[in-house]
Parts: sequence; structure tokens; C-alpha cells
Amino acid sequence: MNPDYIKIILPKNEDNSRKLDLLLDLGQILSLEENANELTGLQLWEHRKELIYTIQKEFPGIDWKEERIEGRDWNQSWIEGFQPIKVSRTLWVTPPWHEENIPTAHDKIIINPGNAFGTGTHESTLLAMSLLKKMLRAGDMVLDLGCGSGILSIGAKKLGAAKVHAIDNDPEISDNLKENISLNHASNISWDICDILEMDDFDCDLALINIQKHVIIPLLKRFNIAKGIPNRVILAGLLYEHKKDIRNALKESGYKILNIRRMNEWMAVSAVRRRTNEV
Repeated sequence: MNPDYIKIILPKNEDNSRKLDLLLDLGQILSLEENANELTGLQLWEHRKELIYTIQKEFPGIDWKEERIEGRDWNQSWIEGFQPIKVSRTLWVTPPWHEENIPTAHDKIIINPGNAFGTGTHESTLLAMSLLKKMLRAGDMVLDLGCGSGILSIGAKKLGAAKVHAIDNDPEISDNLKENISLNHASNISWDICDILEMDDFDCDLALINIQKHVIIPLLKRFNIAKGIPNRVILAGLLYEHKKDIRNALKESGYKILNIRRMNEWMAVSAVRRRTNEV
């Protein structure tokens, strides 16, 4: 069953845009869209009370509206509606036919939609992107394991990674991945089609692993015998009910959890390698 959402609509001006950008960064809204006259924020209906309180506090005297979006497949609706989505203050995900609508001072990840899991609207991808903004350091070497459309690889490059290598086991993603890399002029993103569970070296500063539990658990175990492993990891594509299993697997592989973020039934986790003798 698809969850309900609350849509908050405010008049477009510089002050309102700045405040909504901050709410986006804080995770108090899931996404931010804009047109010539309006700014629109989206959040799960179950968080309506908290969001309404925040809007009333941050926008006193402003004429704003709310709408309930009932039982909507947000991911598929975005694909059908082809609207850009704002994932941080100055970074958007957009289909190529709306590229010209992105403010010139802002950066953009251009994705030709293939499926919802690779467009930036799936909860798992949004969660991974929100952690990526906090975990990535300028100059990082990044591995994107289970890259799909390449959205996280492209995002990492836009956010300052020095080198990104994307890997997926599905050869059918090749054309879409190449197209999206080309659309973003990111020819310095290398990629390969292979089984990540057969790799023996994962040496990098940050690994982005947006797959599923049945692959992530054995992958973390493989880190224990690999030549090199990531210093930091972001895990996504996970159901919140699997939190305990993921926590244990990370601990057994020598990682300390930094952050767990949840959206609906999905979660993403960031972790860092424990130092020697660190509990």
C-alpha cells in the first residue's frame, strides 16, 4: 500500500526558498519543487503534525496551503510527471527535458528515468543521498556498488569526489548508465559490470552500497578477507526491520555506525571503520 503524503505550498520568494532549503537539509521535508510562483515541500502524512508546527513557526504571517496526496505511488508519479526534485540547497535531480528549469547557480544531476529506484525519488536513494552529503569529503575515492542508473556516482562527483568507480552485476543497466554519465559530462566516472561478491579488493575512502540485505550481509563478510576495504560506508536499499542484522554485520566487519536514517519502511546507515582497540 502506498503511503499518503502532505504537500506544503508557499509563495515563491528568496526568504521562503532559503528557509525551505534549510528544512530540506534537516530532513524535515523529503523534497522541494518550485515553479514560477510557488514552492512545494513534500513529507509523509504521518509527520504532518510536526511539519505543520514547523511551518507555522518558521513562516509567521505567510499565506500557505497544504494538500493531502492519498495513496499515491510517488516514485511512479514523478516519472510520469517529469518534474525536477531538489535534494539539497543547491543540488537537483532532473530529467533532461527540464534541465533548463534549474536555477543557473545550482548544480544538477540529470537522470533519464529508467525505473523509480534510479531516479532519486525512491526512499532508499533519497536516504543514501542525504547521508552522502554528510559523509563525502572533497578528494575522496568512491566505490558505488550496485550503481543502477548511476545517480549516486554522479552525485558523489558533483559533491567533490576525486574519483568514482561504479559497479553493477546487471548488464542491462549499461546503456542507461552510459547515457546518464554522458548527460552529466562525467566521463571521469569509470564503471564495470561484475559480481561484487566475487571482488577481492574494495579499497576506497567511501563505498556507496544501495542494494538489498541479502547482498549487503555477505558483502560485509567478504570485507573481512579482502585486500582492501572502505574507510567509510553508506548502506541503503534496506528495510528498517533489518536494523539489528545490519548493525551486527557492521560490527563484525569492524565498522562503527554513525547515523541511521529512516523514511517509511526504508532505512540507510552510515558507518566508519573502528580504530585499533576501539570498542
